[in-house]
Amino acid sequence: MAISARAPVEAPAGSFGSDLPGFLERYEREFPEEVVHIEKPVNAEWELTALAMRLEKAKRFPILVCHDVRVNGKKMEMPLVTFLMASRLRLARALAVDARRAGITCYERVQSRLKSVVVPRSDAPVKQVVEKGADIDVRRFPAPLHHRMDPGRYITEGLFLTFNRESRLDNSAMQRGWLSGKDEIRVWLGPSTHNAHNLREYEAAGEDMPCAYWVGHHPLVLLGAETHVGPDESHYDAAGGTLGAPLRLVPSETLGENFLVPADAEVVIEGYMPKGQRKPEGPFGEYTRHVGPQRWGPFMKVTAITRRKNAYWDDVMVGHTHWISSLTKEGEAFRAVQRAVPGIKAVHVPMSGCGVAHVYLQIRKTVEGQGKVAGVAALTSFFGLKHAFVFDEDIDIFDEKEVLLALATRFQADRGMVTLPGMTGSPLDPSSQDGTISCKVVFDCTKPLGKVFAERLSIPPEVAAKIDPLEIVGRERWEKIPVEPWG
Repeated sequence: MAISARAPVEAPAGSFGSDLPGFLERYEREFPEEVVHIEKPVNAEWELTALAMRLEKAKRFPILVCHDVRVNGKKMEMPLVTFLMASRLRLARALAVDARRAGITCYERVQSRLKSVVVPRSDAPVKQVVEKGADIDVRRFPAPLHHRMDPGRYITEGLFLTFNRESRLDNSAMQRGWLSGKDEIRVWLGPSTHNAHNLREYEAAGEDMPCAYWVGHHPLVLLGAETHVGPDESHYDAAGGTLGAPLRLVPSETLGENFLVPADAEVVIEGYMPKGQRKPEGPFGEYTRHVGPQRWGPFMKVTAITRRKNAYWDDVMVGHTHWISSLTKEGEAFRAVQRAVPGIKAVHVPMSGCGVAHVYLQIRKTVEGQGKVAGVAALTSFFGLKHAFVFDEDIDIFDEKEVLLALATRFQADRGMVTLPGMTGSPLDPSSQDGTISCKVVFDCTKPLGKVFAERLSIPPEVAAKIDPLEIVGRERWEKIPVEPWG
């Protein structure tokens, strides 16, 4: 399985279709070395994670298409796709922008909301196979067992779908689901999420809550549907905005004509959450790269499965590199900071903070104190953000060596740090004592205004421009020099 180290392309081509099969076909045609088909048998139990970990360590993020996933020695019917969202460059290409602007562009696309459209069942690929009653068995999906303490195989890149009981607005979120039985999925709903709110509303009315998982779609649809929108806004419309075309919906099989699901998804799992019933779920290896505890939570009774005839099962390697939520978070932080500090230049939510906890801000400082103002504005822009680092224009916030250099040489804790204790944080943060409260911190790494500050090392730009190391060292010799990722 050879994987090329092709140089990044800065001018991506466009959205590459409107569903997952279309994206894979067109993207592979354009970048064949970035789609790796694995024909050899791969065990769902940890082997896929082991492969992903090796690729991640080598900083390689191809789309993996596994055609022979084995569960208890048996080949699963569906091929599995993973690492789809692991490459920032790939998502930037789909958005047709430079990788550094991908977050802001994604956020802008989300704001452009496009109303979804309803199509008949005959035009919906997800209705090509319909299973009900005795035919239902969610354990047939090739979902992996990701980490050592996970209790079983999980849905990870599926979007859990509910509708608000009063407004009937849709809400989709990537919330994990343990395939715990033939027709049962145990779901983790964070207590402050809109889906958890919807469940509380149904239970307060003494009713079961209709729900579904939809699995597999175009990457831009996943970005839009997963982004955080207000309780009075549609995730479907946000997904249409990122895709640049209305999301096609179709009525469910068992939850009524008004319960609409994505017509071009790979798989839809329909069901309901029984009111007032809870079962243990977890422990589970989460995005924090740590194992979260077992909790009591709701579960879903499955009433129907619909899918494409040649469906892919889409999986995110949770706890490893992916940009599913980070890109839109960058845009949210940019807009929040811009209202307070007009000189904001760029925002980066890096993988070193699990794509959630850290944000790097690049600003043009014109007034003393703006670094702290920018950091505080960012910390309140989205849930889960914990540390804001603020830098001058000459620091490349997409290069963490530059980030750490500025932290080492431009930051003094007694005058550059702002702490915000007692803030609501992520329930998955293992450092939070009670699972809800966090101390948020601003690191102002900007230079003081109006005072002499040490100059950065440099050489005349005309000298830098004319030096070509390949010409001096020789291409063959250059390629034999080992790459040291810790350099």
